[in-house]
Amino acid sequence: MLLLVNNLMEDCLVRVNIMLKNIFLLILVILTTSLIGTMAHSDIVIDGVLDEPAWETATVFREFVTVEPLTGSAAKYSTEVRMMTTSEGIFIGFVNYQPASVKRVDRRFPRDAKIEADRNVVSIDFDGTAVSAYDFTVGSTNSRQDGVIGSGTYSGDWDGIWYSQTSSEKDYWYSEIHIPWTVAPMSSSSEGIKKMAVWFSRVVYNESLRFAFPNAFYTRNTFLEDWHKVEVTQVDTSTLDWFPYVSYNKNLHANNDLVTEDDFNTGLDIIWRPNSNTQLTGAINPDFGQVESDDLVVNFSAFETFVTEKRPFFTENQGLFNSQIPNEDRVLYTRRIGAGDVGGNGGLIDINGAGKLTYFGKNVDLGLFVVSEDDATGVAAGDFLSSRIQRKVGNLAFGHRLTHSKRELLGREATVQMVDFDWQYSDSVQFMGQILHSNIDQKVNSDMDVDSSVSNDYAAWANWSYAPSDEWQYNLYLSHYGDEFDMNDLGYMKRNNFNELYASSRRDSLQYDDSSALLSSYVSIEYGHSETTEGRRLESWANTEISWTFRSTRQLSLDLGFQASGWDDRITRGNGLFAKPKQQWGSTIYKSPRGDNYVYGAKLFFETDGGEKLSSGVTYEPQLYLSDRLTLGGEITFKHYREWLIWDADFQQLATYEAHSYYMDLRLDWYPSLRQEVRFKFQWVGVDAKLLASYVLDGSGGLQQSAIQSENFSISDTAFQLRYRYQLAPLSDVFLVYSRGGFYGSSDGNQGPSNLFDQGWDGLQVESLIAKIRYRFH
Repeated sequence: MLLLVNNLMEDCLVRVNIMLKNIFLLILVILTTSLIGTMAHSDIVIDGVLDEPAWETATVFREFVTVEPLTGSAAKYSTEVRMMTTSEGIFIGFVNYQPASVKRVDRRFPRDAKIEADRNVVSIDFDGTAVSAYDFTVGSTNSRQDGVIGSGTYSGDWDGIWYSQTSSEKDYWYSEIHIPWTVAPMSSSSEGIKKMAVWFSRVVYNESLRFAFPNAFYTRNTFLEDWHKVEVTQVDTSTLDWFPYVSYNKNLHANNDLVTEDDFNTGLDIIWRPNSNTQLTGAINPDFGQVESDDLVVNFSAFETFVTEKRPFFTENQGLFNSQIPNEDRVLYTRRIGAGDVGGNGGLIDINGAGKLTYFGKNVDLGLFVVSEDDATGVAAGDFLSSRIQRKVGNLAFGHRLTHSKRELLGREATVQMVDFDWQYSDSVQFMGQILHSNIDQKVNSDMDVDSSVSNDYAAWANWSYAPSDEWQYNLYLSHYGDEFDMNDLGYMKRNNFNELYASSRRDSLQYDDSSALLSSYVSIEYGHSETTEGRRLESWANTEISWTFRSTRQLSLDLGFQASGWDDRITRGNGLFAKPKQQWGSTIYKSPRGDNYVYGAKLFFETDGGEKLSSGVTYEPQLYLSDRLTLGGEITFKHYREWLIWDADFQQLATYEAHSYYMDLRLDWYPSLRQEVRFKFQWVGVDAKLLASYVLDGSGGLQQSAIQSENFSISDTAFQLRYRYQLAPLSDVFLVYSRGGFYGSSDGNQGPSNLFDQGWDGLQVESLIAKIRYRFH
């Protein structure tokens, strides 16, 4: 025994020694590069103070108007934007007048978190085509957020390399921004003059006001088309960035008394821009381990949970591959990659290599995306490909998208193709649509008891939106998914075999008398109907929502909905059609004044859960801003299920439960300095469920008492993460992450919240410590 322990300790010391040597070498190179980098000189120093002489010759924009609420009236507080371009990029300075009597909301947030504070926004369409654009947001304490804007879409997954700083004095605060030409691919101009479009906005958070230049807003169909056109001197640049990383994952918990090996990895990401319109991104042995945990989810439904992407390779320069459909399906869902076979079964899989090529031409944009998983372990590894081509002519944009996946071990090959269009018919009318085709080639797989088959089918959708004014908006959406249409091998969709109709109408009240307590309000009505391709009604529902925003920034909203009876062909997991009774839901939501140091939201709700009896619940979301560097917040939800109908996979039947569910999400963000970030995140989900009845389906789809009784159940799931981040330079970080996860399950059904919490914490399943360094060399 002593010999075994001694050998294990020696092996551990060897691994730690190797890791420390690699980390030391990387830090040495980083420090050397950092010292050299400080010698770089520019006419503009990004320090938040617009005092360089060059700012005196910049183009100035002052004609800001109010767009939140969308009145178009002159801005309440003056805002001035100065813009100029040099060989190093685009420089933008904001001068924000805000008298001392108006509270300035100065809060710090993590990179790419929603900035709930005073902020400046720069949005740039680098090609001036109104197809897509990039968004750069700077909070008053220099928090940064960026994203990609499309026609009616926004993605915050993209991360760009740009710089900013802020400063303030009694009646003003300032932001200074540098956006390098290499921040994103863009087309080249043979004339040497680049035509772009810009949109600037500023948020006065404590008063729920947003001012913008020009008069454009994202609720309008012509949002991108309404931006201000500018011409600048074309700068053709070439860059090569290297991102080596070193990571070490120490497993602190051994399941079943087995000592598991620690994980030590090194790899390299490369970004090469040979010119301004082409970018090649490559990854060798990429590190797809997560230093930011996913949210905890317990899902009893028949539909897969969608999870957002956080891995750097799949978020950087990904705008051309964004593929969201209005019903929130996606043609390309990158979380499939590295997640095992379809559905994420079989555990995580390492990646051998990945590559991404984008080209933005004057008339055509092209993209190619390839990833190869490591099949050395004999798991269901795969090879993946996605391509995109798009073009815009006048007010019509159209394109083609392809995804392809191949998993040799499963004998499965899947290809999805899509053609799409976006037609801005007029200032008030927009048409969008897609036609999709899937081809699935499945070879015989005796290990999984799968026969050989080939399936081909289609899907299509069309959307019409009409906004005759800023006060009225109408929307109509139609879709068809064929019986065998399937894009889940590399995409995300909830289901196939259905036709859907969705319609909505919204009326905004944007102007109230100065004597009124109201700032704005809206009323919306929605209707949806879906049925199988055989004509069986799945859902037919209507929902209405009323919301008021007060001048104090308080918000109150009411929501009420009803769904007619219909068929549920998914809840039994392929074991028959359930005749689902009518459903109801409703809620009241209140949000406190948002500029206070303590803010909260409260929600009271009721709803049916597959049966006829109403469940009820409450959600409370506090947020305490202890200082501009320290924030404590979270969410607590309790729900009482009176008749919860779910599928019992153990007994292959339906069952109803009376249940109590508990959800807790606690988060703490602390910023000791501009380069340091400490994040604490804890989540807990607990359920106590007492059996009411067990059912099988009768011949008409109704519920019939089962001879086999399902069981009560109690579950508790906990997830804890403590993360330290030190920023060496933009996109260059050191991470130290401690993660812990616990789970508990029993057939008790009456554990109570205290015992559930304790058991979920004590039932340790995963515990690890991760150290990671990723640095950008250029």
